[in-house]
Amino acid sequence: MNLENQQHAWEENWKQNAPLFGSKQWVPDPNFLFFIEIPIPAKMRTEMEQVLEKLKFREAFSQGHWIAPQRMHITLALPGRMGVHFQQNEVGFMEKTIEKILENVKSFEVRLGNVNCFPDALFREVLDESGELQRLHNKICKAIPFSQNPEYRFENYKPHISLFYGAHHADLLEGESFDRQLKPTTIKVEKVFFGKAKNEHGEYEKHILREFLLKQ
Repeated sequence: MNLENQQHAWEENWKQNAPLFGSKQWVPDPNFLFFIEIPIPAKMRTEMEQVLEKLKFREAFSQGHWIAPQRMHITLALPGRMGVHFQQNEVGFMEKTIEKILENVKSFEVRLGNVNCFPDALFREVLDESGELQRLHNKICKAIPFSQNPEYRFENYKPHISLFYGAHHADLLEGESFDRQLKPTTIKVEKVFFGKAKNEHGEYEKHILREFLLKQ
């Protein structure tokens, strides 16, 4: 999908979900989850902090969970469970599978767009003219068939950078005063994290199990 079509898709997503934002409550994930994600570059943290400050002044967002810039990322996949929990050999299987998929992948660029939303989250759009994000997502989901959120895989995959969870009531984005426009920024994808997050009192303590560097 070219950039123009991706931008149109994000506009349609906004029209569909902005009226619903806050109507769906954010539900914390189970006690643990595995993640395969792309961290944003450290040099982007100042810009993303400015994006948060642009939104935080709104009283409607006084309750909820803001994502710190150092924790922001683009999710490639969220492996789920087989039965009640994963066994150690399944973790090894996932690690080897990701290594095989990424072994010849070169670093690539994606573009960050405007603020957008799902019914339970605010995020920044990610646009990918190369199509590499979608290809990697598809390969991972085919190779690791179990998923925490199967409804968001393949054609329903929408790469984004989460900013805020936990809206408590609807109509938060109504009115012309909400300015979601941001200057586009290009970032280089150079690494992928595979890890495990443990839920401690509603906060996730993340552990990186393996860091994969893409070829330059």
